[in-house]
Amino acid sequence: MKPLDIDADRRVVGPFELLARLGAGGMGVACLARRIPLEGLPDEMAAAYRLVESDDDGEADPAPLVVVKMIQPHLLDEPQARERFAREVDAIRAVVSDRVPALRAADPEAAEPWFAMDYVAGPSLHTLVKESGPLDVGPCAALGLALVDALRAIHGTGLLHRDLKPSNVVLGPDGPVVLDFGLAVLTERRSSQALTRTGDRMGTRPYMPVEQLRDTKHVEAPADVYALGATLFFALTGRPPYPLMPLMSPPKWDGVGVAFLPLLAQVLVPGPSQRPDLDGVQESLFTLLADAGLTFEAATEQLLARVAASGLTPQLPPHALADHADPAVQERAQKAVDEGAAPDAPWAEDDPGFYGLVDTDEIERAADAADRPGEPGGYTPTLVDPEPAPGPPESPPPAPQDDAGDGPGIPPVPTSYPLPAPRPQAQDAAEPETAPMSTSRTPPRAAQRVASRLRERYAHRGDL
Repeated sequence: MKPLDIDADRRVVGPFELLARLGAGGMGVACLARRIPLEGLPDEMAAAYRLVESDDDGEADPAPLVVVKMIQPHLLDEPQARERFAREVDAIRAVVSDRVPALRAADPEAAEPWFAMDYVAGPSLHTLVKESGPLDVGPCAALGLALVDALRAIHGTGLLHRDLKPSNVVLGPDGPVVLDFGLAVLTERRSSQALTRTGDRMGTRPYMPVEQLRDTKHVEAPADVYALGATLFFALTGRPPYPLMPLMSPPKWDGVGVAFLPLLAQVLVPGPSQRPDLDGVQESLFTLLADAGLTFEAATEQLLARVAASGLTPQLPPHALADHADPAVQERAQKAVDEGAAPDAPWAEDDPGFYGLVDTDEIERAADAADRPGEPGGYTPTLVDPEPAPGPPESPPPAPQDDAGDGPGIPPVPTSYPLPAPRPQAQDAAEPETAPMSTSRTPPRAAQRVASRLRERYAHRGDL
């Protein structure tokens, strides 16, 4: 966990205040964050953010911590990366399990897509084993049963994980939790919009089976069973079954206890049909515990005690323990909501640096337009439209409108985005009989995005 770079990292994403940087992978950047409590959040904003309230009773943390994951900047121009990110959001939403973090909000259609899920306070299995040594029989069996529950919930919604490994297992205060699933849909190969092509490789080679190494798209549930066995192999030995990639020959069993040899010898085999299913793995793990004279509850307590004794749970930054968001963030966010700002960037209305990001291309375009004011598109977008040149007025200037600023006589609030070119005024006033009976404002951009998303999603449904 690293502090935010105040010159580069964003301070807020959606309705969340970013607190620290957790890490980055090939597709996303993850940050520790906290929900900003906002009053009067419009329905269209909540719909655009897909906000999900916590179901904790009574004594819930007033500002629960989440992990906000954002797509890598260099992937923003790749449509397939955006689509895969959106599918990951759908996958996390679909799976409901104590062994999977719950989705709290998302905006995959934003200019910079993101989603937020529950933060699990604990070390990864990879960190625990590397720093404090392999697990004993009881804790390893408890770990295996937790992974079975997680995969059963994932497979139950028609998904595969395809990248189960020690670094994707977090040992939280309530037991193991599985991260970074949703890389594929089991039925996607029958879809015309499939994202994974035959021959594509996805996952981590030392923990994937041979069939996944050959063809990621056509793997089935046994591939995740293999990865579960490879993860348990690491928990017992501190190394993967194969250092580089899976082989057709058996792995070296050095360090694997006699109790686990029968199970892992059945799981870590090249043929998918030869592996047990999740029910078979679960039965073997319960038998293993019974032979060791342990109950599942006792083994789980041993695992939790081992994690607590390791001292490897990440230390939160001091400001993350506060009950509320940073006052400056809270004030600006609430002001943006009160003024009806768009949900994809509500905090940047009066301070572009508040994001820590500045669009230099936009500044160059504005400067270029200023050099050719008489040409089409040469209108100069400024923070506030300049006052007209002084001269004898032909008629009294119109009184400022209330909706242009904060009240009569008050100038418009400066904005941090380019203003559109002014529309030409009509030459003649509208006739009373042709004037519209009523006027309506354009729906908020959030509502337009939600409507567009619904139209796109249901346009492909043949049963509606």
